[in-house]
Amino acid sequence: MAWIETAGGLALPAPALGSGKITVSTLVDGGRNANGSFIGSVVGDDKLKIEMNFSALRPDEMQRLLSVFDRRQGGRFVQRFRVFDPRVNDFVWLDMYVGDRSGTPYLVDPVSLRPAFWKDVQANLVEV
Repeated sequence: MAWIETAGGLALPAPALGSGKITVSTLVDGGRNANGSFIGSVVGDDKLKIEMNFSALRPDEMQRLLSVFDRRQGGRFVQRFRVFDPRVNDFVWLDMYVGDRSGTPYLVDPVSLRPAFWKDVQANLVEV
């Protein structure tokens, strides 16, 4: 079993030690009135966000992570993932979209111009 995997069975790399921060957001349609008092109401259900950080990924791991969301490679922006949900203290299946993905190429070969690996890779998953 992987920490995070797609419904198609693709396991994402395990997040770096100390990462994988989970945030539960309550969406609110609100503001303040002329007296400065809060007015508004909760919109929908709480949403889960997972911030994934990877210290280093091999080029094939980076490509696999990115391909999950790349439509040109058969991926989708919104995917079904099995993730740990602290709201129920168990693994659940959630439809989630991906935020920005980033990483730094490291030890770039001067001949092939390809990185030996990627460091400081980050990606966020947000419940739909």
